[in-house]
Amino acid sequence: MSRSKVFTLLLCLSVFVLACNFGGLLSTPAPTVPPPPPPTEAARQNGDMTGLLERLNGAPCEENPDFTCVTIAVPLDHFDATNAEMLDVTFAVAQAAGERYGMFVQAFPGGPGGEGISSGGLSWYAEGILEHFDIVYFDQRGLGLSGELACPSAYAKDFLNSLNNVDATGAEGLDTPAEQQAATDEAQTFVGSCIAEIGIDPARLVYYGTNQVAEDIESFRQQVGDDKFWLYGVSYGTSVAQTYAMAHNDHLAGLILDGTIDLTLTGEAGAFAQEKAFDETLVATLKACDADDACAAELGGDALAVYDALAAQIADKPIAYEFPLPSGEKVKRTFTFTELEFTAAYQMYSLGGRALFLRALASAKNGDIVPMARLLYQQASLDPVTGEYLGDATFSDTMFFSVNCTDDSYFSGTPEEKIAETIAAGQASNGTVPRLDGSIYTGLYCAYWPSAPQEAVQRQPLTAPGVPTFVLNATLDPATPFAQGKAVFERLENGYHLYVEGGRHSIYGFGQPCPDDYITDFMVNGTLPSQREIVCQWEPSIVNAYAPHMPAKASEFDNPLDLFADIETELSLQPEYYYGSFTEDVSFACPFGGAFTFGPGEVGEAYRFTDCEFTQGFAISGVGSFNYDTSVLTFEAQVGGDKTGTLTYTSNYSDGSITVTGEYGGETIDLSQ
Repeated sequence: MSRSKVFTLLLCLSVFVLACNFGGLLSTPAPTVPPPPPPTEAARQNGDMTGLLERLNGAPCEENPDFTCVTIAVPLDHFDATNAEMLDVTFAVAQAAGERYGMFVQAFPGGPGGEGISSGGLSWYAEGILEHFDIVYFDQRGLGLSGELACPSAYAKDFLNSLNNVDATGAEGLDTPAEQQAATDEAQTFVGSCIAEIGIDPARLVYYGTNQVAEDIESFRQQVGDDKFWLYGVSYGTSVAQTYAMAHNDHLAGLILDGTIDLTLTGEAGAFAQEKAFDETLVATLKACDADDACAAELGGDALAVYDALAAQIADKPIAYEFPLPSGEKVKRTFTFTELEFTAAYQMYSLGGRALFLRALASAKNGDIVPMARLLYQQASLDPVTGEYLGDATFSDTMFFSVNCTDDSYFSGTPEEKIAETIAAGQASNGTVPRLDGSIYTGLYCAYWPSAPQEAVQRQPLTAPGVPTFVLNATLDPATPFAQGKAVFERLENGYHLYVEGGRHSIYGFGQPCPDDYITDFMVNGTLPSQREIVCQWEPSIVNAYAPHMPAKASEFDNPLDLFADIETELSLQPEYYYGSFTEDVSFACPFGGAFTFGPGEVGEAYRFTDCEFTQGFAISGVGSFNYDTSVLTFEAQVGGDKTGTLTYTSNYSDGSITVTGEYGGETIDLSQ
């Protein structure tokens, strides 16, 4: 029943640590292929990164001081030698700790629109990679440090209008001529307002497509002087990586594609494939709930029916609710059908996100939509106090549209012809994808985007002759469907397909031996897998284990140790905390009153409780911390409610022990587990 025109999804990368076992299931033996050059030979062939950083006055990146930032001048148009205009692109480098084998360049940002430098890190690389490779990130042209193009006001207005839209006519979506015309008008208004706000000559937008970005990487390689390097692309970054490989295959020592886009698909074909993948992932998540005793107990053993009933209810009439603020005030809000689909979709990217969605769905089943709204505010970057769109400092909504619409045409012809085709395709798909559809309506915006190609773009498949290429994949990747990665792998001359049955969007760098160990062994030792296809065994593989909601009343607990243990779990699963960056203090209302504040501390995280009730009858005020060096969490709390007291709770993440000491209800407490 979902027909939302706002359902344009960002192919983002979220970092959550998962647990898995090393994979070894195989299907197709690999023929003998020439190995890459031994590391020592590769090192002799490399250029001078240190010299480049010195020549270009490299300095610690303001947004990421683990890296040294340098800015190089590149042609505005790499494909027109008569155009002498240049622009600046910034790269960030963390140099190899030991003997240098070469560059490991990260086409990292999702979207398109994600900044590479502010989102980059080192923690997800094996020690051997950090020892021998310069890790390189970059902000692609038009983003972050490479000359930001942005229309935040125009985007915020359009986005909020879409989220808050209530469809009172017919079924959900663009099923009437009036709704179709309104959506078309909104798209045209947004594009015009956005271009005006950027303040750019519309004719210049064509220079910000992926083909130019790939050439910027080549310009950096030439400046460093390396003959070959290793390239990693994730999500939209696989478009950048494949585009580079198509043009400069001879300069790649290895290629890794994680969450892979099939560039041979048209814009509309990719949109329809993504709709199906999101629906399949949602359904698999809901069915996995039924197989989890704790989840089934809270959702009645048929989570899919619960979701569909909630969607039908909200489609018929949005849910009015009061959202609690840390101040104690409650503000009146309305939860719409589009907000439900938006929230559900974004929670499908990771196994942890799916578990949070199931908990929010259980609350909604019991009449409480607030937990779902809190997920919405996090994923949609909304201010919970005002409802205003805040945006993501590391992501450009503007460039999401600009790059998408510059790279691909949704259908062919005039804007009017493309719009007619887009709407017809959207209506034809109604019912074929029951949930989380509507990606096709990005075509309305692209129809008006100045740099959109008039005719549908046709690309040749990537074969990457001579380049060992790893395609990392997951059958439950909602954003870059499994079939696309599989298709890319099958066309490669020297490809390796490592995938998870289940899994998430992107699978490298989460501490999983498979695929991480295979990538490390290839890069550091030059060793290729003995099999062309390997299934990585992850446990869990679909969704993290369900954590039941803690009892609503303190009287249901045997002792304060159990109370605090449940509070610790609940705290870790609050959306604000779970997705928090810990760069500044953040406060949210506790479920039964009061407030909790968390933020950066001297050696980790600092907490403050203010009459905070995670369960009725146990209100705590005080402070707490999590020490990153010792891995010990501490709460020091004055307790009010059913009983009063002063308690200190500690949880040692190193050995799993928990203790609580102090006085509670007139008794001395000294409990441990």
